[in-house]
Amino acid sequence: MTTSSENPFFSDTSQPQGPPDTFIPPPALESAADYDEDSSSFGGTDSSGDASSSGELESLRQGYLSRRILKLLPELLAEPAFRIGQRGDLRKRDVFLTGALPVWAGALPNVRFRYEGTGVSPNLYSAVVAPPASGKSALRHARKYGRPSSSTSSGGTSPESRTSPKSGASLESGAYPEGRASPQGSSTGQEGPEEEPPGRERPGVRAGRRQLFLAADSSAAALKRRLEEIPHGVIFETEFQALSRALGSSWGSFTDVLLKGLQNEAIRMSRSSKGAVTIPHPAPSIALAGTPAALGGFMSGSGSTPGTGNGLFSRFLFYRFDREFEWSPQFRSPQSESTQSEGTQSEDLQSGERRGSLEESLRGAGQKFREARRQLGARETPLWVSVPGALQEAHTRAFRSLTKKWREDGSVPRSMQASLTRSGLQAVKIAVVLRGVRLADSGFPPASTQSIELGPEDMEAGIRLSLTYLLHAIEVGARLQGDDGPQDTCLQEKALQEKARSQSKLNERKRDLTERQREYLEALPEEPFSTAEAKDLASGFGASKRGVQRWLKSWRRAGLLRKPKRGMWAKRRPEREDSPRTEGLPGVESVISVIDGIPALVGGRAP
Repeated sequence: MTTSSENPFFSDTSQPQGPPDTFIPPPALESAADYDEDSSSFGGTDSSGDASSSGELESLRQGYLSRRILKLLPELLAEPAFRIGQRGDLRKRDVFLTGALPVWAGALPNVRFRYEGTGVSPNLYSAVVAPPASGKSALRHARKYGRPSSSTSSGGTSPESRTSPKSGASLESGAYPEGRASPQGSSTGQEGPEEEPPGRERPGVRAGRRQLFLAADSSAAALKRRLEEIPHGVIFETEFQALSRALGSSWGSFTDVLLKGLQNEAIRMSRSSKGAVTIPHPAPSIALAGTPAALGGFMSGSGSTPGTGNGLFSRFLFYRFDREFEWSPQFRSPQSESTQSEGTQSEDLQSGERRGSLEESLRGAGQKFREARRQLGARETPLWVSVPGALQEAHTRAFRSLTKKWREDGSVPRSMQASLTRSGLQAVKIAVVLRGVRLADSGFPPASTQSIELGPEDMEAGIRLSLTYLLHAIEVGARLQGDDGPQDTCLQEKALQEKARSQSKLNERKRDLTERQREYLEALPEEPFSTAEAKDLASGFGASKRGVQRWLKSWRRAGLLRKPKRGMWAKRRPEREDSPRTEGLPGVESVISVIDGIPALVGGRAP
């Protein structure tokens, strides 16, 4: 088994020594032995990955977060996600979760783990990319976690906040102990608690009342000043333009701050009143949404480095989807939500009976969010999250296998290799965030506790999520290359070839049907249709309604049909309108095969 000293990413050689008051560890790893010694076999047909279910694999190819991921989530994320998915729109559920991860990262100041020998915070950047009026607004629900700990519902400084006459900052915005800005030279580094001044809370400032959200449409100087006050603040915007407008201006060009922020690299600046000032460990998080057209301007900043080349692209978790044109009910009340049963969602979280509305679940979770932020912000030294050796090996196997597959492929654009490298870091950041969310629900250890262990369910979910987001990044990156940068002719040719192969496979599967079945399949509507509509056509082809139900399920397993949402069916096309167009893009099949081969690290074998 790989030990921490053998793993370059999780070296603990500089971890503080001594007898820590260790918190009770999470459940033990159950399936570490599921890996074959040969990393090239990772993702083979005998794996226990969730794609052993054809429905799970189809869901993955359509870009949804898999059912296995949802079952691994802590309850404070799972409950609101269930409520949103219960409304019948799984895209909105995924949008919510994509935004919730960075917001929760903002609630975990003073939490660290080691990666490549460096002390790292679990801050995250995420971006949802979709057309106008497609459901991106579900991101706003993620902001509600931070609502109790912010005195305003909009970004930036609240008009009601009191202002310090000296600094111009909100008096509710004190610095966290481990991230406090200091005069140049007063901090000796960011590698561990023994290298950072512990500091104390600003007198009269309560950690739970500091503002959480940072304004995206800020000057570079204003953003740095806010990060000096709140190193773990969150930039939360539902439109890319709010950030791209600032990045593209002479006064707001802070791309360098964002680049350093994810890596927690020190930010140095000069102040007329203080001289040289250093933010030793900035850890901002970002949750954004916007249209594909606006994404190019955001990623390019001033426009000098289009597409994926300026380093910002690889730092983001992307979730990309299109939307088939349809109408959804707009007058659902909270009362009607709370009376729906758990069985109304086909891809539910199955974690017991759930009562109450979405707002009620977010309100309760928000209180625990605020308390977690208060407790962690009051710590004088970081709470370290250690990664057990078996989980280190699980992580190493997955990303080493994918690296080997991409290297052998030879057609994956070089710009995507940076995304793969950072995907490994993002997997652990997500896992640490999930561990923190569980502790927010069950209770954090005493302030004297120096370290806790990462749980196997958190690492499995982190790996699955980061690789699923990598699939989306491949499609987003391909579009950026096409729209804003040089055309990758190899990529385009492979996409066309794969589209032709997909059509050929569909034709082969249709030839396996009887003549009556083929006629019935062709008669089904081209647009999404309900089970009832499909059964209504049965009598015209001499089939029973029960027989048609069996056909539909069988054809879904064969890839001829898909289920865009509960109770609805749609014909499978080589290029669908509502899913990321990842088929045929270099690197996609390798990522899917690795996800398919991830063993269940907790709770038995994956479904």
